[in-house]
Amino acid sequence: MYIRTQFQRIVRFPRMLLWAFFMEGVETKRMVHVYVRHGAGKLLLLSKNKQPSAEELLRAKEQLRDIPRFLPFFIIIVVPAPGITEGYALLAITLERWLGQRISLLPSQFKKVFQAEKKTE
Repeated sequence: MYIRTQFQRIVRFPRMLLWAFFMEGVETKRMVHVYVRHGAGKLLLLSKNKQPSAEELLRAKEQLRDIPRFLPFFIIIVVPAPGITEGYALLAITLERWLGQRISLLPSQFKKVFQAEKKTE
């Protein structure tokens, strides 16, 4: 039973990483739309009711901070070398746990994947 559970976790992990990549793309696209609306509002091209709210701007700012964290994953995926993505993720998780809140290397969607994995253990 334990081997089956571990096998299922191993099989599911690449799908979860792919989903995290997809969701990072969705969040980045939303961020760009929020900043475009914000810029258009500053240029008086949009009415006040179409401008982004303070909450939308805050989420966009958080996503903007995720972009430098996402770039290493993107580069590693583009370069075809098996196991590098998992190794980078393991290194990032280890550094974040070791250094606490002082450093954040993982994008938000990837943190969700790895926190879900941690909870299932």
